[in-house]
Amino acid sequence: MSIVNPLQNQQTAPRLSMKMRLQQSLSEHTLWWFLGVVFLVRAAFILLSPVDLIADESYYWDWSRRLDYGYYSKPPMIAWINWLSSSIFGVNEFAVRIPAALFGTLGLIWIFKLGAKLFAFRVGLFAVILLAVTPGQTAMSFVMTIDAPFLFFWVAALYSFWMMTSDKKPSFMWCGITVLWLGFGLLSKQTMLGFLPLGGLFLLVTPSRRHLCLSPRLWGTAILGLMFLLPVIYWNYQHDWITFEHTASHFQDTSVAFSTRLARFGEFILGQVGVVSPVLWFAVMATLVAAFRQFPKLSDAERYLLCFSGVPLVGIIILSATRRLEPNWPAACYPAGVILTTAVLLGRSTLTDLFKDRTRLMKRSWQTGLAFSIATYAAITIVPLSPLAGSPVDITTRLRGWKQLAARFDELQKENGLSNSSQKPLIISTAGRDITSALAFYLPDQPLIPFWSQDDTGVLCQYDLWERPDLTQIPEAIVITEVDPSLPQSLSESYSHWDSLGIISVELGRGRTRKYEIFRASSPQIMSNPSSVLPLARQPNTNATKIK
Repeated sequence: MSIVNPLQNQQTAPRLSMKMRLQQSLSEHTLWWFLGVVFLVRAAFILLSPVDLIADESYYWDWSRRLDYGYYSKPPMIAWINWLSSSIFGVNEFAVRIPAALFGTLGLIWIFKLGAKLFAFRVGLFAVILLAVTPGQTAMSFVMTIDAPFLFFWVAALYSFWMMTSDKKPSFMWCGITVLWLGFGLLSKQTMLGFLPLGGLFLLVTPSRRHLCLSPRLWGTAILGLMFLLPVIYWNYQHDWITFEHTASHFQDTSVAFSTRLARFGEFILGQVGVVSPVLWFAVMATLVAAFRQFPKLSDAERYLLCFSGVPLVGIIILSATRRLEPNWPAACYPAGVILTTAVLLGRSTLTDLFKDRTRLMKRSWQTGLAFSIATYAAITIVPLSPLAGSPVDITTRLRGWKQLAARFDELQKENGLSNSSQKPLIISTAGRDITSALAFYLPDQPLIPFWSQDDTGVLCQYDLWERPDLTQIPEAIVITEVDPSLPQSLSESYSHWDSLGIISVELGRGRTRKYEIFRASSPQIMSNPSSVLPLARQPNTNATKIK
């Protein structure tokens, strides 16, 4: 009788090659491999990108140096995230933008989980692929604006709300999770408020879940989520409800000619085709139209996705016919719309007969999206170096020139012996929030730069809410203005001597330039009106003074 040596069996057993193990891992963990590659590409592009921060990015970063419960136009989440990222990675472009890549990529996990839960694993996986390669997702995972955290919390709430309402009696666990996503979303963007009526609409139009409309746990979830806004409401109470006023201004009626409205409507639709990619946008629109027409036949899952995609999208499209809307307004509509469309393309929906060649349309959708995303990256890296720089196809004009302007501003200070003095002059800007925040970010010491707008313009940005310095205590200031400026009287009368140090400018191509004039202000005067050091909202109207 022979005795088998187990160690000998282990040694003689065939071992999987590295290639076979990789193939096995790819098949078993396709989603995680895909998300890993997507994140690495996005992070690498952020690290190697040749373009500057757009003005909104540096503006929101500047908020993070004065943490608060609210800001002029937005809730505080964007400032809190910038503060945390800058604390970890330092003050640099990578620190500002890497949260966008993180939120954009991690949000795809919730897309997968919702698609897999509502339909099947393949629906979740292909919905992730289709969304990941849209130009809009590519851009929002590169530029750090409020949409990056907002969309993450929106899709997370989409999943948790479905789970919460799947039981006859919502569980405390899913109620609590939904409260968190709702609350964090509300702290990111006001649009999150729309989640509640859309969720309520779904329950009303779905007989199997209509009883939940009277559920104390459901109402408790909504109320607790809204309570996250209490600090923001209190901040607005202290600042004359400025955020509410700013948000309401987006919906005020603007009387323009019919031709202008028609042009804006066409511009908006073309923008959506470009943001989503043409083939996928067509497929999503066709799916939503069919879902509305065949609404009684829809399953609960399909009704849920339609309520969070088609319903708000119809409202936004109608609104776009009355005023100019930014392309990102319908961003929250597309996750649910793409999941529903993916289910149709994979034959998992009651709308299966909608497209004749579903396989071909699926293939064309992700191929076109990928091509448009690659074109987006190429436009950012190649177009600025080509003869197309500064032309209408150059999407980088908002992302170029700020770092150069800051460098030239710093050189001008050094040439005039202003940066080596023991007490550096205060830098003041009157040329708008864009250059103000850009200088604050790109100048070597990241100085706090007060923005001095015209005395009679009211509050137009966050800088107008922050307290101005007492110039009687500041012997010298460097003021950046538009060329040949009309200065606010409260500023021009604060100093008796004004000397122009020159003009700094940056060429963007095709004759487009950024140009600013720099002044040295000295010999402070005692102001007859001390209100000039108060926040702008409290100042009386005065006239502008022309510098000669």
